[in-house]
Amino acid sequence: MAASQSDNANIVAARIARNIFHVPRVVARLYDPRRAEIYQRLGLTTISSTNWGAERIFQVLTHAEVDIWNTFGNGEVTLVQLELPSQLIGRTVQHLNVPGEVMVVAITRNDRAFIPASGAEFHEGDLVNLVVLSSALNRLEVLLGMEGR
Repeated sequence: MAASQSDNANIVAARIARNIFHVPRVVARLYDPRRAEIYQRLGLTTISSTNWGAERIFQVLTHAEVDIWNTFGNGEVTLVQLELPSQLIGRTVQHLNVPGEVMVVAITRNDRAFIPASGAEFHEGDLVNLVVLSSALNRLEVLLGMEGR
């Protein structure tokens, strides 16, 4: 991992690690996201903290009712955690799953997490983790009864 304050130093370090020392997995942090495409053409994996930070701020401001934990790819898929809204107590996981858009991946109940089947019932106090297509976050808020808050 090359993560200094300088994009140039990070890329040089990453290329040396990969090309000279044959390190199997090398990642370079970039501050200027416009450089990412160039470095990807050189075969280097890059992470732009600038892009990630801007995307995270946007999500927090526009979807304040859900706690966004992580994103995948270039932000297309989001991992969300939330306390189960009271109107969903007694409903099943299937109620929140929308194929290709929203999927319940874990429930934490009484400090124990499990991967639920689609017929699993929600209980009061459940902490729910979902993966959501980022473009479907508004739909999730509608399913949770959070729209317009």
